[in-house]
Order: sequence, then C-alpha cells, then structure tokens
Amino acid sequence: MPLTLIAFDNSSSRFAVTKVGATVPDGRFFLDFTRKLEVIRWFGIRNRYIGPAVDLLVPVIHEAEKLGGYVIGVNVGDPYFQDLRKLWEARFPSSLATVPQEADGLKIIADFATQFPEDCQPANA
Repeated sequence: MPLTLIAFDNSSSRFAVTKVGATVPDGRFFLDFTRKLEVIRWFGIRNRYIGPAVDLLVPVIHEAEKLGGYVIGVNVGDPYFQDLRKLWEARFPSSLATVPQEADGLKIIADFATQFPEDCQPANA
C-alpha cells in the first residue's frame, strides 16, 4: 500500500506516516527529521553514491519515543517519493520533540508492525 502522510499541528511541522491508510490511536509514527534520509541509487547495482534515486530509507519515530531507531522503505513509484526528499531538504536537521512519558518497547514494536507490515518482513521474503 502507498504511504500516507498526515500533517499535525497548525504549522505542519510534524507529519504522521503510515502504510495502512490510518494511524494507530496513541501509536502514531512521525517523520524523524533529526536523522538523515538515506537515498538508494541504481547504477547496475543498488548503491548510495551514483545513479538515479530508486528507493529511500525514511527515519520514523513513535510519538512516545525519545530517540527514533526505525526506518521505512519508500520506492520511487510511491506518490510521496519526491515530497519526502523536499521535506528533508527543508527540515533536516531538526530538534527532538518533547515526550512526556516514553512508551513500552513492545508497544512501539507492535505499533510499527501494525502500520508498516511490509517493512517488518525479512529482506529475502
């Protein structure tokens, strides 16, 4: 399923992201502009240096997580592919959002698996 971005706050400074069409209540993931967007290119082989961009590794952070560690894959065919690159150009690096209370690690894992099922699959599956 294609990526869905949902702008939060009046200034559109935070963007919730999901691949299942709707976010999980109290378990949203946001684009994490504190970490670098990775561009995967194609020049006979997949690499990070030369050739046209074909994939992105997009950092995301759970709404109740202090430091993000998750990334999602976005293919060049996704409607938001170019928009994500522009968002990172405009907003990276940003400061961390304040989290009043960090969620349990298992909840974060479950929320990630619910909203990004294809990103939880082994690479050879």
